Amino acid sequence: MTEITTTNRLTILLGRLQATTGQRVTLRGLAAQAGVPKDLVYRLDAGEARYVELEALASLCRVLGCAPGDILVWNDHPRNTP
Repeated sequence: MTEITTTNRLTILLGRLQATTGQRVTLRGLAAQAGVPKDLVYRLDAGEARYVELEALASLCRVLGCAPGDILVWNDHPRNTP
């Protein structure tokens, strides 16, 4: 079975943003800059989001300078869960 995961992806992308621009942005700051609910950002980073609106995903990508595939990662070998 396959799954789409987002676990820690936003944290990684924020680290990349800081490395390239020197700008330090928190998850809360990312939400504010992207104009999306902070709860969505925290759920995405924790891998607990059930869905994400395409406009919200586009806003996050615009702020982070990334593509949707950088946030939503396709995992062909998900971990086994009971």
